Amino acid sequence: MPFFIRKPNSESKDKKRKKLLKSENAKKKTKSTSSEFTNGHTNKKSKKQNDIIDENEEIPSDSDLEEDDEQNRQTNGTVRLDNLLLNEEDDDDDENNVHEQRLKRAKEYIEQIAKQEKERELDRDAVSERLRDDVLEQAGKLHRQVASNYSQPVLLHTCRGHQQSVTCVCISNDNKYAFTGSKDCSIIKWCLLTGKKLHLIRRLVKPTETNERVPIVGHYDHILAISISTDGQFLVTGDRADLIQVWNAKTCQHLKTLRGHQGPITGLAFRRNSHQLFSASQDRSVKLWNLDEMTYVETLFGHQEPIQAIDALMRERCVTAGGRDGSLRLWKIVEESHLMFTGHRGSIDCVALINDEHMVSGGDDGCIALWSTGKRRPLYNLPRAHKFTSFDPLVIPSSLPDDFWITALASLRYTDLLASGSFNGTIQLWKSTPEFNHLIPLFTISQVGFVNDLKFSSDGSYLVAGIGQEHRLGRWWTVKSAKNAVLIYKLDKHTN
Repeated sequence: MPFFIRKPNSESKDKKRKKLLKSENAKKKTKSTSSEFTNGHTNKKSKKQNDIIDENEEIPSDSDLEEDDEQNRQTNGTVRLDNLLLNEEDDDDDENNVHEQRLKRAKEYIEQIAKQEKERELDRDAVSERLRDDVLEQAGKLHRQVASNYSQPVLLHTCRGHQQSVTCVCISNDNKYAFTGSKDCSIIKWCLLTGKKLHLIRRLVKPTETNERVPIVGHYDHILAISISTDGQFLVTGDRADLIQVWNAKTCQHLKTLRGHQGPITGLAFRRNSHQLFSASQDRSVKLWNLDEMTYVETLFGHQEPIQAIDALMRERCVTAGGRDGSLRLWKIVEESHLMFTGHRGSIDCVALINDEHMVSGGDDGCIALWSTGKRRPLYNLPRAHKFTSFDPLVIPSSLPDDFWITALASLRYTDLLASGSFNGTIQLWKSTPEFNHLIPLFTISQVGFVNDLKFSSDGSYLVAGIGQEHRLGRWWTVKSAKNAVLIYKLDKHTN
């Protein structure tokens, strides 16, 4: 049987031949492509070479890619990163500037508030307390308990400038100045801090003509009363010649002469926070004036004897001491009525309002009485209030009465702190209880002479006393060892 056996070598020879032919063709193609490069077609060749994938080419691993990326970052990528950082820094700078400006404004606002709070010494509790006090003050019911916080008053200045007894004192509401009147017919403006004399209004020569058309710029008779408005614009003084003089409190220039009373002016009081003026006279009348227009408003009658003192606060009303008629009267201007209070055994010579619903009075019977406007009799009566105070009997005339006449009273408005003065030269500070049913003695200040007037500064830092050799309303007794002076006491609180 015939059969064929295919030799493997023959087949491999054919394949070798084909490979040789392909290799020769490839060489020809490479020669032709090289000629194309020489003819300027380099771009096409580069594209073809890029498209050809070498089968022996190795695929890079992830680690190799990361290393290459790192190298790129370290070389070519540095410029781009710096640019990026610069751009981001620019954006951050703009945002930081806006943020810093806002932060600066917030800090300035907080510092401003802190400064205001520091100046006023107020915090949230103090603000609420201040608002509550303002409401009670408007209602006339405020009564702050501050007397226990004070220590012994210290004599700060002894001011001498008046030639005769100092009869009246007032203090400006800014607590910087004191004004005093005297029997020598002069008015002096003092600095509370330094005790220096700032201005002197001298007495006038008594005019030969008493015609009302003749202007009188000043006083030629004893000055008995003085007062200043709350805003410090007007200063008013009253004398024994029945005249009320109006002055500019800052410049001490004369503004107006008010006429109308038929007797010596014994008391002057401004309604708080207004230019409404009340005047009391020994002609037994009370007159109401409007200083905005410098005009007379009306006259109030009721007292049976010469009026000795007057006081007023927030409400449109005033209280007067009727002297020998033994009564206090509360005048209600709007209601066109008045209330009468009795309780002293002698002449009521001084009165001071504590708030709009309570007051304190003193008289020649030596008693100090506490009153409520809702009751006609005193809530408390302290007899011989200055009887047991210390004094030197060698300098006190034996002719003085034993009851130690209360010659001056003052109250720190809307608080429990009171002060009284007598002709034995002593000044006594008191604390009134919240129920106004008792007076507790605090401090005694011994002086020589008549204490004719007392005034507290509105902030409670000063107490000013007018001292004289004689009583302000007469010459019944004379203490020759006394000095006519203005005493300024500094009132300090405990440091606890």
